[in-house]
Amino acid sequence: MSSNLDRLAERAEAVRAPLSALFELTGRCNLDCGHCYLDIAHPPEELSTADALRVVDQLADAGTMFLTLTGGELFLRPDALQIAAHARRRGLALRLFTNGTRVTRALAAEIARLRPLAVEISIYGTHAAAHDGVTRRRRTLRRTLRGIVHLRRAGVKVALKAPLLSSVTGELDQLAAWADRLGCAIAFDPFVKPRQDGDTAPLALRAGDAQLARAIAHPRSGLLYDGTLPARPPAGDAPCALGRRTVKIAPTGEVYPCPTYPIAIGNLRDQPFATLWRGGELLDRLRAITWNDLHGDCGGCGQAGYCHRCSAVALIEHGDELGPARESCRIADAKELALGVHTRSTRAPRVSLRVVR
Repeated sequence: MSSNLDRLAERAEAVRAPLSALFELTGRCNLDCGHCYLDIAHPPEELSTADALRVVDQLADAGTMFLTLTGGELFLRPDALQIAAHARRRGLALRLFTNGTRVTRALAAEIARLRPLAVEISIYGTHAAAHDGVTRRRRTLRRTLRGIVHLRRAGVKVALKAPLLSSVTGELDQLAAWADRLGCAIAFDPFVKPRQDGDTAPLALRAGDAQLARAIAHPRSGLLYDGTLPARPPAGDAPCALGRRTVKIAPTGEVYPCPTYPIAIGNLRDQPFATLWRGGELLDRLRAITWNDLHGDCGGCGQAGYCHRCSAVALIEHGDELGPARESCRIADAKELALGVHTRSTRAPRVSLRVVR
C-alpha cells in the first residue's frame, strides 16, 4: 500500500499537483489545548460557505485527491458537513479532524453517510486530570469519548492521535488498550511544534529526552520502522513535501505551502488556486530546496533518514529554514537511544529560539 502511495506522490509531484490539502474552515475552538499551534484566543475571519465550496472546486480541479477538513473545531461551523459533502461529490477522499466533543448520535449518522476515510480525534490521556489538563476545559475527556462511541456505533472509522506530550508518554499501554477496545487505530506523534506566530508556549509540554526515548521504544509507537534506522537520502532529494505535493488553506483563504510553514503564498480572494500554485518567488525557492542546500549540522548528517526534519519548524523556531531543526535532532537522538545505536558523536549546542513574526 505504501509503495502505491509513494508512486502516486511521485506522479503528483511530477505534474505539480497538490496531492493532499488541509483546509482549516475555522480558527475557533471550544477547547484551549496548551500545545495547539493556532492562536485560539484570536481566531481569524472565515470564508463564506460559497467561498469555501469554491475552494474545494479549485483544489479538485488542480488534481488534489486527499482533503482534510479541520479547525479550530471543525463542527463549530454549521456548514461543515455541507462543505464535506461537496468534497465527496467532487471525488475527494476525505478526512475530518475534530476534538469529538460536539459529536452527537445524529451528527455521527450524518458523518457516516459521507463515508470519510477516517475521523481523527486527539486524546491526551486515559484519565481526566491528564486529558482535561491539556485541553484546559472540564469534562472534556468524557465528551470526547462519548463522541468517539457515537461515531463507532454509526460505523465511522475513527483514528486516535496522541502527541507525545510529557503527560502522555507514561500512558502508551493504557491508550493503546483503549484504542483496541474502541475499535480505533491510534498514532503517536513525537512532534510538538511552536505556534505559527512564533509563540513557543506549546514547547513547555514537550516530553523530556528520556521520556521521549522510552515512548518511541514502545512496541505500539510505530516510530521505529523495522528496528533498522533508514539511511541518509540522496543529496539531491527534497527534505520534505514543502510546496510540492501538500498545501494548506487557512480560514481566511490564505494559501500556505504546507500545513506548518508560516508564510502564505497568496490569498484565494485575490487569485485562483491554479495561479498561486503555478509558482512565484517564494514557492519556486521552496520547491528547489534539496538536502544538499542545508547547512550547519544538517550538512552530511547521518540521521537525515529518520529525523523527519521540518523546514517550517526550523524557520519558526530558529529563523533559518535551511539550518537544523533542533527538535528533529532530538527526536532522531531518541530513536537511536531507543534502539541502542549512535551515529554521531558531536553536534553544535542547541541554539536559542528565535521567534519569526
